[in-house]
Amino acid sequence: MMIKNCRYIEYIMINLNTRQHVQPRRKINPDITRFFNISKFVSKLDLRSKVFIFSTIILLSGIFIFSLAKYIDSKTLRDESFLLEDDNLLISNSMLEYASSEFSGMGSGLSYQPISEIVSTVTSLDYQVKEGDTLSEISKAYNINVGTLISYNKIEDVRRIWVGAKLKIPDTDGLPYIVKKGDSLDSIASDHHIPLNNILDANNLDSAVISEGDQLFIPGAQISEYDYKKATGTLFIYPTSGRLSSPFGYRSDPFTGVRRMHYGVDLANRVGTTVRATMSGTVIVVGHQPMGYGNYIVIRHERGFQSLYGHLNKILVRNGQRITQGQKIGEMGTSGRSTGPHLHFSLYKNNIPVDPLGGYLYR
Repeated sequence: MMIKNCRYIEYIMINLNTRQHVQPRRKINPDITRFFNISKFVSKLDLRSKVFIFSTIILLSGIFIFSLAKYIDSKTLRDESFLLEDDNLLISNSMLEYASSEFSGMGSGLSYQPISEIVSTVTSLDYQVKEGDTLSEISKAYNINVGTLISYNKIEDVRRIWVGAKLKIPDTDGLPYIVKKGDSLDSIASDHHIPLNNILDANNLDSAVISEGDQLFIPGAQISEYDYKKATGTLFIYPTSGRLSSPFGYRSDPFTGVRRMHYGVDLANRVGTTVRATMSGTVIVVGHQPMGYGNYIVIRHERGFQSLYGHLNKILVRNGQRITQGQKIGEMGTSGRSTGPHLHFSLYKNNIPVDPLGGYLYR
């Protein structure tokens, strides 16, 4: 019995001793290259397959990079037509040159619309423009205001007068007027601050009865400041001095390279360069967009115009302030999403962006 017990104890001791020497189970860490060795796989391919694979990789990489750039672009700077949405404002120098023998039909020369004959006691004579003429000299020679010549001939642009153009020169200052629906001679006289009898006499009228569409001449009336500046090319002035670094239109985004619309012009100069109001108006936005226009101003003008001035270093006006043309409103800077000191200048007509250099700004 004792021998059996000893053998049993010996068996247990051997077992315990064996367990102590059992090696711990190792974690399997398979070598991926054993299953998919890229270099070995590629080496077995023919040239055509290699070209196809690498072309596919390059194409997919390009698509990925382009998509990433588009994503970053959409996150950092929304399309400019929406930049002012947060403010509920989706907006989406010589007067006369010498007459030239050359004329461009693109609206850069003297342009006027033929007028219907005005039935009045006012007489007019025809004048053919000669080389070297200016409207200032013509008006002085005939003792007529420049504004009268502009309005009587419906001149839209007087920066250039071409040789051979025909003008009508009335014998007295005043404005032609077409009667509108609801007009009366009393209201017309009141609006132009002219005595009623003067209008009756100038138009050879026996009574104050007029009809819509009648052609009248209002003696002594003056052209509005807006119409005068529009015709003389001074309705808008350059908001700052500097070189044109980026025009209006499509361009590659300077940060992402993505082609996008640039709704304005960039004028580059030193930080601190004076920025002026292009036209009289009222400040409607003074804001800041860290990933957009930086410090910017929006001014509302008459006849549906608005102007925007972006990337300013300093803003010198406040919201609601009345601004005169040429007044200093800020200083050029590089705030916001900018590659260097410049002014971003946008012009809008009835909430539609227009090219400031497309017939609005003139040197």
